[in-house]
Amino acid sequence: MTDTDGVVVRPPHDRVLDERGKRCPMPVISLARATNVDPGQRLLLLTDDAAALSDVPAWCSLRGRVLEWTGPAPDGMGDAFLVAPPAEGEGS
Repeated sequence: MTDTDGVVVRPPHDRVLDERGKRCPMPVISLARATNVDPGQRLLLLTDDAAALSDVPAWCSLRGRVLEWTGPAPDGMGDAFLVAPPAEGEGS
């Protein structure tokens, strides 16, 4: 997400998972652990692992989570994924 000046900003979230420097499968494992602790949270996952570009969307699809946004990390170092709980009325 960017503001009107083109500056990357963090989308609204409840918790940041900074998994930069960790390789597959650790970013997705951390994401899974966080959703088990509090399934209702909107999580902003930060990672610099190239495998996450395919792993995170696949994990969301398998687990019924919503990948609301993906883009550069707010500080420009790596990628960011906003993962939300299922929509109301949908199972997890």
